[in-house]
Amino acid sequence: MNTPIAYEDVTVVCADGYPLAARVFRPEPANDRKRTVVITAATGAKASYYWRYAGFLAEQGFRALVADYRGVGRSAPGRGAVDLRRLTARWHEWGTLDADALIGFALAEGAGREIVAVGHSFGGLALCLAPQAGTITRLLTVGAQHAHWPDYARGERALMVWRWHLVMPAVSALCGYFPGRRLGWMEDVPRGVALDWARGRKDFARTIGQGGEEIMARVAELEPDVLAVAAGDDPFATDAATARLLGYLPRARAEQRRVDPAAVGVTKIGHLGLFHDRFRETLWPASAAWLGGGGTAACRPTVE
Repeated sequence: MNTPIAYEDVTVVCADGYPLAARVFRPEPANDRKRTVVITAATGAKASYYWRYAGFLAEQGFRALVADYRGVGRSAPGRGAVDLRRLTARWHEWGTLDADALIGFALAEGAGREIVAVGHSFGGLALCLAPQAGTITRLLTVGAQHAHWPDYARGERALMVWRWHLVMPAVSALCGYFPGRRLGWMEDVPRGVALDWARGRKDFARTIGQGGEEIMARVAELEPDVLAVAAGDDPFATDAATARLLGYLPRARAEQRRVDPAAVGVTKIGHLGLFHDRFRETLWPASAAWLGGGGTAACRPTVE
């Protein structure tokens, strides 16, 4: 029988004092690779969605850390919608404050450990926005982009624009936050985050607004190894969207790969599916091999 993966629920405090609910998964001491993986979520996805993947990484010898962003899941304000309406969080703060706090926690908890990271959807950019992002040596992005709508898949673009760039900002303005859970679209998120998504700027510095040029100039100095992976049927993370994100990292050693669903024995993956545990025997081992220092050749049987 497999030994249960050890984990601990912790509170990670951001520079502005906001507490994030996080979970740390730890490997067996004899199997410890001395690497910590910081995992950042997609917008509107709870940290719990990534727990199985984080547990898998711990089985492979990594320490893994994942948390809910401020305003989401277990990091939501105490009185639900009442307090969520008062939360002024925006997308870039999920990076400069929340993702940065996770990196800082990983550094403080594991002296001498190498820091690598996995960022899903906006989480891929959130990690880069963190002031301590320069400590990340390897960054695996999965479906990473920041919702510039002309980059959406052509066949699905009209519906996506209606949903995310027309309905979402209107509902957010009406409710004071985006009630994604009530609509069955995603988790609830703060109004500022929903509006940042809805604006869909071509240049993320413009999404940030004041101070954006300075933040993105810092991002441009980062030099990690980057593997940018997206499902072939992901309507958000098209080649154009992924290339746009990688354009913010001109000094990174980056490779871009797309996963053909048929190559891994499924008919559909989409934007969220790569973290589903049906890929435990295929894509997950390939990701662990790369995070552990291997080349992308380890991915070639399943990733094109």
